[in-house]
Amino acid sequence: MKKIKSLFAAIAAVSMMMISCVSTGGDGQDPAITKGVNAWNNREPAAATAYWTDIKDAETQKKYLSYVTAYEAGVAALDSTDSIKSTNESKLLSATRKALNNFATLDPALKLPEDVKEKGAVLTAARINKLVESNSLADARSMQKTAVAVYGEHPNLKASGKEVNVASSIASKQSTINTKLDEASAVSDLDGRIEAYNKLVKDYEALAAEVDKEVKNSGVSSTSGVTAAAKRFKNLGQDVSIKRQAAIREKAYIYKERINEAFARQPSKAGSGKNGAYTSYDIRDHYNSVQNDIDVIYNELLKFRTQYPSEIGQDVINDINAQRTDLKNKIAQVNREIANQEEIASRGRTVMPLMIGLFNPEQGTSGANKRSRPAKFSASSQKSEDYWWGMVDIPRGQMNDLVITCNGGRTIRVFNQNTKSGKNIKKNNLQDLVSQANRVGNSWPVMNAGSKLNGSNYYFEVGSGNGSYSGTVVVYSSFVVRKR
Repeated sequence: MKKIKSLFAAIAAVSMMMISCVSTGGDGQDPAITKGVNAWNNREPAAATAYWTDIKDAETQKKYLSYVTAYEAGVAALDSTDSIKSTNESKLLSATRKALNNFATLDPALKLPEDVKEKGAVLTAARINKLVESNSLADARSMQKTAVAVYGEHPNLKASGKEVNVASSIASKQSTINTKLDEASAVSDLDGRIEAYNKLVKDYEALAAEVDKEVKNSGVSSTSGVTAAAKRFKNLGQDVSIKRQAAIREKAYIYKERINEAFARQPSKAGSGKNGAYTSYDIRDHYNSVQNDIDVIYNELLKFRTQYPSEIGQDVINDINAQRTDLKNKIAQVNREIANQEEIASRGRTVMPLMIGLFNPEQGTSGANKRSRPAKFSASSQKSEDYWWGMVDIPRGQMNDLVITCNGGRTIRVFNQNTKSGKNIKKNNLQDLVSQANRVGNSWPVMNAGSKLNGSNYYFEVGSGNGSYSGTVVVYSSFVVRKR
């Protein structure tokens, strides 16, 4: 009984399949679909609508009718570009995308009219060119691939494909150089960084030759997209060159700073005079050794320059030579001043460094126009008055201030000539140059010192007191501004 029922069920199923084949044309597809596709391809896309409205399955009918809607939206997007200005790239790109996206949804069996394909291919190739030009390479490649699938192997699209490939290859090489540039810039040791930059320049030059050859053989070398990609790579080479040059010049200016430090170097041991005081010979020997140090550093700079003659321009050498000459003149001035040993001995103790000025500022300050490196003085177990002298460099016409700060509760008086250990103060009625109105705490200022001193020497008296004292002498560009 069960076998008979199964037989009847099988016969019924076969009968239903035969009926279905008859209703759909015999191949399982609704004849209305085939007729619509033929009307689309042989007449025009709109002609398919009359047939596809007869598709019996509602979902299938909706799908095929949507192709007509998508096609018409794509054509409308293409036509809209006729009224868009050629300079309005964002609107042109938007319309091109809209057309391409609508056409890409069509069934592969549906062919686009030749005029639509032509217009779409030309318009899309132009947009791809602009995307390459703006370095939007992933977007450009995706659009080019979709455009070929939609519009076919149009010559303009083939050219845009070459653009994308060449620009992508250049971008890959650019990424390689960028990575190496970041690595070189991260080297903390300056000499190591310069060496890394030197190697990177060679790596860049090798890739630049490859880029030139690739662009020349691409067949699209004159397009704006490829031209822009090649320019980006060339600009990267300039960045590499600039960073390398900056590192080399930084090294050159380190020599300049070393010369500064050599000039400001203080004696490593006490003087040969009484209680460790510096005699004129000690001072002369010290500054001669400073001059030797400066010459050694300068010769190192000249040797370094032979490796990078184009990077270390004459301006750097001129700048350092001017400083070196200035320092030599100052040392010569010191030597002249210490030549008269008896006269110098009568001045009292000598501050160190002997010469100060804004030409050689204190490290850590905001610059040469603020404050000089300090000269230092001190004494222990000194009860009576004590006398000191030093030299100051204040350019003519500059309203710089000389300020002496002293710990130990001592009074400071400053004079513009030798006091002969105090003997000339009363004898010659020497005037105290300290501006009492501008005193601050234990700081004793001589305002506009350049106009008040006779030459470059200054002399000061440390008043009597108990125990030891210490202090500094500093040149300020403006002590009043600092005080405020």
